[in-house]
Amino acid sequence: MTKDFWFNLPVKDLERSKQFFRDIGFKENPSMAKANHLGSFFIGEKNVVMMLFPKEAFEGFTAHQIADTDKGTEALFNIDAESKEEVDTLAKTVEKAGGTIYAPPGEKDGWMYAFGFIDPDGHRWSVLYMDMSKMPQ
Repeated sequence: MTKDFWFNLPVKDLERSKQFFRDIGFKENPSMAKANHLGSFFIGEKNVVMMLFPKEAFEGFTAHQIADTDKGTEALFNIDAESKEEVDTLAKTVEKAGGTIYAPPGEKDGWMYAFGFIDPDGHRWSVLYMDMSKMPQ
């Protein structure tokens, strides 16, 4: 039925957004690295593809107005981490790259450790380490 999965995000400043995701360690899609009209990055071991498009192009695809991320959240993107240390390191990297931390690293419910950040375009992300041995049954 389906072969692949990717997601598209609207951005205000394509070059700034591409640099932000490079700076936090996302893998740029080499087949599209030289494209001036879009950005493409691989996320995680399964290489889920994130596509970045200027706001005007994105609105053309969706035939709909873009959500105002200053007033609400359109989605929450979650990234799995391998350790608490990886969560802490990425939080520092995101902040250094110009992202906004909306939830500092911390423990939740005794088995999760996470932080939340906002990218330059207002999209919200969560980086989460889950200790499955402590997960409630």
